[in-house]
Amino acid sequence: MSDPAPTSAPQGALQGPSPRVVLVAWTAYGLFMGLRGSINSFLFGSPKDPNPLWILGNLLDGWYWALLTFPIFHLALRFRFTRRRWPLAMLVHVAGAIAAGLGNILFNLRVAGVLYPDDPGQFEGYFRATFYTDVQWYLLLVGAAYGVDYYRRLRDREVQSARLDESLAAARLEALKMQIQPHFLFNTLHTISELVHEDPDAAERMIVRLGDLLRLTVDNAQTHEVTLAQEVEFLEAYLEIQRTRFHDRLQVEVAMGPGTAGARVPNLVLQPLVENAIRHGAASLGGLGRISVKSERRGERLRMEVHDNGPGPHPDPRPGGRQGVGVRNTRERLAQMYGQGGRLELTHCPVGGTVAAVEIPFSLAPESRPAGAAHTPEVLA
Repeated sequence: MSDPAPTSAPQGALQGPSPRVVLVAWTAYGLFMGLRGSINSFLFGSPKDPNPLWILGNLLDGWYWALLTFPIFHLALRFRFTRRRWPLAMLVHVAGAIAAGLGNILFNLRVAGVLYPDDPGQFEGYFRATFYTDVQWYLLLVGAAYGVDYYRRLRDREVQSARLDESLAAARLEALKMQIQPHFLFNTLHTISELVHEDPDAAERMIVRLGDLLRLTVDNAQTHEVTLAQEVEFLEAYLEIQRTRFHDRLQVEVAMGPGTAGARVPNLVLQPLVENAIRHGAASLGGLGRISVKSERRGERLRMEVHDNGPGPHPDPRPGGRQGVGVRNTRERLAQMYGQGGRLELTHCPVGGTVAAVEIPFSLAPESRPAGAAHTPEVLA
């Protein structure tokens, strides 16, 4: 059983700021305040050496606020200024600001008693000098808590939106693939039904090859990308069925270019194009139908071509022409998977017939090793 999906944190729950960031920020503030007098003297008066006790006192003051940052963040997000709860939030934060300010005064008095035992100062002097500034620091930390929380929520929404888009894209791809699979299955069963009485042996061979096709389909049911070698294996099983159907009126040559066998391609990308070539090319001829399937790498692109010697692309883009279910769904899948990086074109071949060309970004499957030689062309008569 899979682990349950993690639940999001409740509205009031906070993820505190990074302790390292808080410590570094307040240490930098303490050093800046501790060296302020020396820097001013260096810039505008006679230089004097920094006072180590003054630097230490300001560092301790900064570390006091570093420790106080975490409870202030907690209070800020625990008691938010919402429409219904703003009076309570106001009361809590006023009390918190006063407590933080008075606490800092008492802390500074204790530090001064250690660092300056001869003249530690008085409560009234510290109150007048630092209380208002301490209240400001409290309010700034409350604002920082809201800013950090807003950023985190925005980032979480972006992540959730990206995951939703990914899920929708996967569902769309699955729907397109599920349309292709029944399409060729229906056509194959229709062919078998025609041969059952005319040629029972041929019908039996087609049923066996159909079983191989279904096995390969089930093996890759949850996979949107396979290697080109796996796609060709599926295609050759499909072509065995078509060879039985057309007997000696169909020749198909399959050739993978050097280094392309391990390339990742969409599952069932070639079969609908070959089926389209047979249906509108070879099957429409009275004589021998020839189809060639080849692949080649062009820089960072993979190009796959299906060439037939039929009458050429039909000018009508409706389903009755060369833009049937297989071609249309292949185009949509390429756009879904690769955006502008994937395309399918149907063009006239200069020597006659139609070329269906697919181009996608070239990438090798993780388990594949670059092939050093081209796949030996195989002719299926």
